[in-house]
Amino acid sequence: MPRKRKQTVSPGRIAAIVVLILLIIAAVWAWQHRARMQSVVSSVSKELPLPPQNTGTPQANPDAVPTPAKVNGKLSVRRPARDAQLGVAADAPILLRVVEMYQWHERCELTGGSCAYEASWSSGHVDSSKFRVQAGHQNPPTPFADARFVAGEIRLGDLIVDPKLLDGQVAVDFPVKASALPPNLEATFSVVNGALYAGGDAAHPQVGTVRVRYRVVPAGEVELSGVRRGNKLELK
Repeated sequence: MPRKRKQTVSPGRIAAIVVLILLIIAAVWAWQHRARMQSVVSSVSKELPLPPQNTGTPQANPDAVPTPAKVNGKLSVRRPARDAQLGVAADAPILLRVVEMYQWHERCELTGGSCAYEASWSSGHVDSSKFRVQAGHQNPPTPFADARFVAGEIRLGDLIVDPKLLDGQVAVDFPVKASALPPNLEATFSVVNGALYAGGDAAHPQVGTVRVRYRVVPAGEVELSGVRRGNKLELK
């Protein structure tokens, strides 16, 4: 009988088979690794809290929630209240400027009657253009007006106070000293009994003479009722 020839596998084919097996093993390992990672991520995401969603509505600040409050204590200021126009300053929460001018006033009898004219101190401007007899009774415009000046920061203990809470506090006279005036105003104003005069003699004023006085709300003991927002005490 003829003898069968033994079949042999070439080295190249063996190498190809090995490479194919290795690729299959690598693919299986990669798939299992990916499955494990997805499982870990899923479990972690379930344990972690979800981030807050932005609904467009700002979150409330607990410190900004208004709370009714009544506070006692002594007022203090960081920077004095100052009238920059006239250079007068006071170490007080509120500085009030009160302006008067010596002006003509008209007093008439009933319709068609005569009118009398006399000059006196008046706050605000008296409009002489509406006088029945204007000649010789003209009032010049008032160079200054009443004003209210607030200190740089008003405090009551550790609270910053809204200046509007002090509107009901009693104001006292604040006499001005001549030495407190800036040099450029000393030639314009004279100081008599703590008040400033310009355009005439304080003892013998004439129409157009201006008198400026000051009052202050002092930095003393107070009791304030308002609304507390954080470190601020504000008007209700």
